[in-house]
Amino acid sequence: MSEHKSTKSIESRPPKACGWMAEFTNEHDLLDAARKVRDAGYTKTDAFTPFPVHGIDHALGIKPTILPFIVLCAGLTGLCTALVMQFWMNGVDYKYIISGKPFGITPASIPVSFELTILFSAFTSVFGMLALNGLPKFSNPIFTNPKFDRATNDRFFLYVDSTDKYYNRDSVRELLSSVHPTSLDEVMEDNSSVHMPKAIWLGALLLVLAGLIPAAIVLNMRASDSDLPRWHVFFDMDFQPKKKPQQSTTIFADGRAMRPAVPGTISRGQLEEQDPFYLGHDPLKMSLADYRKAVFVSATDQDPADATKPAEEAKPAAQDAAAAPAASAPVNPPAVVGDGGTAPKYAWVDKLPIEVTEEHMQIGKTKYETYCSSCHGYSGFGDGLVAKRAASLLQDTWTPPTSLHADRVQKQPVGQIFHTISKGQGKMASYASSLSAKERWAVVLYVKALQRSRNANIEDVPVEQRSSLTPSVSGASESTGATVK
Repeated sequence: MSEHKSTKSIESRPPKACGWMAEFTNEHDLLDAARKVRDAGYTKTDAFTPFPVHGIDHALGIKPTILPFIVLCAGLTGLCTALVMQFWMNGVDYKYIISGKPFGITPASIPVSFELTILFSAFTSVFGMLALNGLPKFSNPIFTNPKFDRATNDRFFLYVDSTDKYYNRDSVRELLSSVHPTSLDEVMEDNSSVHMPKAIWLGALLLVLAGLIPAAIVLNMRASDSDLPRWHVFFDMDFQPKKKPQQSTTIFADGRAMRPAVPGTISRGQLEEQDPFYLGHDPLKMSLADYRKAVFVSATDQDPADATKPAEEAKPAAQDAAAAPAASAPVNPPAVVGDGGTAPKYAWVDKLPIEVTEEHMQIGKTKYETYCSSCHGYSGFGDGLVAKRAASLLQDTWTPPTSLHADRVQKQPVGQIFHTISKGQGKMASYASSLSAKERWAVVLYVKALQRSRNANIEDVPVEQRSSLTPSVSGASESTGATVK
């Protein structure tokens, strides 16, 4: 025969006593009773009232909470966290220049520091309050007494917990009886079943599954394609009375929604792109076709004077003179220069936009000797140290620097020389990043002075200094052959 083990029924133990609860009809009796309980040394007490009662905290002997100090520490922690985080991100880990602001902690760091201070303090206030009050607490033994239901209506209750270190069942009963409560009841433990009904579990499961439906719909929409329009919540943001780029319209005669800029309009921050002082030529004096050519040449970083250089070198002297400005005035030749249609016709600046002063001449001399003399030489004949070194190496890829005293260079307007310094030409790089616009014009002034020095007359020398000149070896006395002692 098979043996069967007998199942013993588990007898429910009697409910445990949790403390005493006294009922009062007004707050004055409650306060008197609370003071007596406090003076007796009991600390595990609590009072329940239908409205706030002034002085109940002092009557129960409740000490001030340490929550403000905890919140203060949390706020300081948030402040330090924000400052250290911003210093590390912007000053150490990823230094990013923003409007010239210094790296690390700046006045711009205040908003983030303020927000983190408030964030840390707020979370600490909420969770600290819950922790210090032992919350959340979903059940309390005093709920088993039906009289406690009137605590939110018209009754006042004082409760002494059995976990108090001075708790004695009979002593607490006698103490509370001495204050003449309306009723005095012993609070017993709730011995109802601790198992949650299956219906509640089923309902919770259904709520969780229902909450997953919107997430599944969103994931499906993000992972799949659809030819249907989007679901619009706020139609005013998606359907506005406006025209997008490249759309047509009946408002204007040309049918274009995009309107051309008003002639002479300059975009914000692009003044230098239209100012002859920064260009060396005046774009407003150019034709539209030449202006478009100039934009294309600028986009390809090619100097307009270099676009047809091989063809110009092959032209006869007469053709070259016809294509270049006339040499009647070395410093102020005609303004418009072109090559007959291949390169754009630039309206070159023909007068120096800076004053011819000793200061500007000295600046031009210093910058020329710093950046230009290594190739062009101190006198401008293209015999600088770099050129001499390259010539000694006999490299066929080396292009000798142009002599600044060459006839075609002397005929160039000052704006064209400025343009060459700014944009570069051939193997000569741009010096716009090394020299300011004023310094480049000073270099142009000095280059023109060098050119004039090789073609000077005795009239160019001040009268008081002519006596210091001596004839050169050639014996010339009325030209540049005269030298100064």
